[in-house]
Amino acid sequence: MSGEAGGCPAGTARGPDLTDPATYRDADYFAQWQRARRDHPVVRLESPRFGAFWSVTAHAAARQVLERPESFTSTRGMRLGGEPAAVSAASGRMLVVSDGPAHTRLRSAHAPWFAGQAVSRLKDALRSRLDALLADLADGSPVDVPARLARPLPTWLVCGMLGVPEEDWEELALLAAAAFDETETSTASARRAASAGVFAYFAELLEKRRADPGDDLVSALVHQPGGDRLTDEEILLTCDGLVNGGLGTTRHAVSGAVLAFAAHPRQWERLRADRGLVPTAVEEILRWVSPPLHIMRTATEDVLLGGARIRAGERVVLWIPSCNRDESVFAEPDAFRVDRRPNPHLGLGGGPHYCIGASLARLELRTLLRALLDHVARFESDPVLTRTPSTFLHGLDRLEVTLIPAADAAACSPAESEDP
Repeated sequence: MSGEAGGCPAGTARGPDLTDPATYRDADYFAQWQRARRDHPVVRLESPRFGAFWSVTAHAAARQVLERPESFTSTRGMRLGGEPAAVSAASGRMLVVSDGPAHTRLRSAHAPWFAGQAVSRLKDALRSRLDALLADLADGSPVDVPARLARPLPTWLVCGMLGVPEEDWEELALLAAAAFDETETSTASARRAASAGVFAYFAELLEKRRADPGDDLVSALVHQPGGDRLTDEEILLTCDGLVNGGLGTTRHAVSGAVLAFAAHPRQWERLRADRGLVPTAVEEILRWVSPPLHIMRTATEDVLLGGARIRAGERVVLWIPSCNRDESVFAEPDAFRVDRRPNPHLGLGGGPHYCIGASLARLELRTLLRALLDHVARFESDPVLTRTPSTFLHGLDRLEVTLIPAADAAACSPAESEDP
């Protein structure tokens, strides 16, 4: 992969190709990002898969991009490899590829379902499900964490919020995963078919909720009062975005959390000794795991970024795991510390596009940690794990961990004083 930093003559960016999904089978890419932050934190790259773009590995430059939508737009796509026709069709009608008034309008339609009170209603049901699941999993035998814990948790919440019948949850989760599958066995046509399957499912559900509304987000959007209601196409794009975002990133956050504590047992011991650290532990999970691998924007004007002159129309890619380990922002960035504070991570994005589901993601992780604290004394990790081969999501496909049960697990119950 060739590179050009700050307008200097093109050179060669050493190390693996960060736009190749296979690169993320190996954790050595963190070393490449570390060198990039030191030598060329903003550099123009030529990728054989995606063409030319500016690569950003430093926290300050990434935050500048996220907080200036007037200079760096999301309307031309928010990830490398997106289908141009699909991006064009969704631009201004889907939250993640909208800016300005269109973004404000779409976000306002979503917002009530992600406010504190609405999210807190989900906590008790989530905790009950987790207690039942962990009672089975924490028996001293190996657990496939991504499949048996990480996938069910966000599926319960997102599908429940959207009003998807429980018998359809597994099918929808598999379709969403297939739509972003970048393994060697996947094809572009298979990804398009899976994405179309998600849309077809919600098109049918939308009509059912039009005739027979329930207490769910799809019903609320279909029957939204006022003259500025979302169109059917915008509702379908909303459902697609929530399924892809909610199921993908949280799944990897859950697996990454278990790996973090298995790899850092003293941090688990510290959390068990002081449950008041759960909120800061959640933020550290979001920083250390960084489920979104990259976020893309397109420059709308010529702009200076980290010493580099970005031209209007050029794409800018922010590598979120790298930004969240920037030595100029985080002390001991490669250490996992449940008491880290301050923690200005970009694991949930930033600026106007700050993740609308942030409160839901934090609820899931807080509830998970509290349930694990009640059920699990410690984690014993199999040294063999499989990282996800993806240029978009940063996580694990396989992680076998033995959950050693807590002696008092049978008597556990969520504390009434817990925050939502």
